[in-house]
Amino acid sequence: MPGRREQVFMLVIAVAAVVILGISPHDRGDWAVELIAPALMIVACVVGHRWIVLTRLAYWLILAHVLIQLWGGHFTYGREPLFEWIRDHWGLSRNHYDRLAHFALGFLLFVPVRELIVRGARPGRRWSSFFSLSVIGAIAGLWEVFEWLVVAVNPGLTESYLGLQGDVWDPQKDIVLAFIGALIAWPLFVFWHERQLRGPIREGAQSEDDPAPV
Repeated sequence: MPGRREQVFMLVIAVAAVVILGISPHDRGDWAVELIAPALMIVACVVGHRWIVLTRLAYWLILAHVLIQLWGGHFTYGREPLFEWIRDHWGLSRNHYDRLAHFALGFLLFVPVRELIVRGARPGRRWSSFFSLSVIGAIAGLWEVFEWLVVAVNPGLTESYLGLQGDVWDPQKDIVLAFIGALIAWPLFVFWHERQLRGPIREGAQSEDDPAPV
């Protein structure tokens, strides 16, 4: 588990990013909407700390995801500077920062979702990652519905918020990328995550499912 100083350090980074990237964003309305998800994640980690303390790996991955969202919200996902340069330099058809952000949803949130499932629902280890992939897919799909509702209420945000950039299949591609991100995170993080789960949380105890942390 991360120590108190480390947790405060991560919180300071997140809050500082909110403040700094909230200064003169490209589109204030888009920034306000993009702020909803990272703000909720920050609040959930702070408030939820009273009942559950996640592993160090889970917290740092959540922080990375929050920073990606805040950075995209400052510029709007379709105008992020580095990916603007990549688009122009390589002659691409669009700015792909939005694709990166949706891939990151699955890649960076797979471990936190898996940890909540393991520690809350307590399924067998053989099922925990499968349920995590299912939840990531559901989150990705619900996020696209949320985006649709936002622009239905405020059509003026269609271009800046959705960032379709002329791709009518953008929502479907975003969902697939989130799922691919989770699939890659599964073998990359699962054994590292298991070692951290077996620390203060498990207190050395093993269950019959522990030998197969997949």
